[in-house]
Amino acid sequence: MMTCANKTKLFTVGLVVFFSLNSAWAQQLSDEFSDKESLRNWKRFYQEEGWPDMMKRIEIKKGFLEIEPWTSGWYADYHAPFVFKEIAGNFSVETRLLVSGTSSAFPTTTWSLSGLMVRAPRDISTDDWTPEGENWIFLTTGVARSVDRPVFETKTTVNSKSVLELHPNKLEWVQLRIVRSSDVFTLYFKYDNEDNWTQIEQFSRPDLPQKLQVGINAYTDFYSAGRELMGDLLKYNTTVVKYGNPDLFVKVDYVRFNLRD
Repeated sequence: MMTCANKTKLFTVGLVVFFSLNSAWAQQLSDEFSDKESLRNWKRFYQEEGWPDMMKRIEIKKGFLEIEPWTSGWYADYHAPFVFKEIAGNFSVETRLLVSGTSSAFPTTTWSLSGLMVRAPRDISTDDWTPEGENWIFLTTGVARSVDRPVFETKTTVNSKSVLELHPNKLEWVQLRIVRSSDVFTLYFKYDNEDNWTQIEQFSRPDLPQKLQVGINAYTDFYSAGRELMGDLLKYNTTVVKYGNPDLFVKVDYVRFNLRD
């Protein structure tokens, strides 16, 4: 017969093994971008769901992930670039990144931002796509309505209905964090010279599934698409606009995942 002491010991060993496996898995998901080949481990939104590639450039150089998107926007049913890992259950994800223009300290085009995104996957293609099916949240940094006023943008989108808030920001290296605890998603930021995280927003999203797409998004120059494209959601999402004025350059230092109880 197994004694209480033995049962406790087995339970403790089981917990150690469980957390060790979770920690190892989280490390595999994380990326310090020290190896150019690690980009292959990231899924691309356009490939997974069958859309054109709105990413002008993405590559790992000198220990950083570098991103430049074409004209695009994550809003309502509109799409933009997004690279991600699939995460189930509770988690935290952190990144450190710097947003600028392609040849200037600030982007020169409005609505040029990048950051962390958490999105519900859709099992669709361009042939059977229907509107009002986008569900996600994000925390990004960059410029929005005015190119001389850096902001954080927090946005929650429920069935393609987007609600956003803009928060004052310093356009410099910044760390972003999203923590999922059941239905609650808490968003934080921290500048390099700060010790503590600052909570910027919290969303209750009981509609989001257990398995989510979690990673880095980027978007710029939304309005250059013009009224014709913006008035036709499917046409917008199936067109790569190369006649606009995209101006976003993103350097990502790392993306780190932790799995939580």
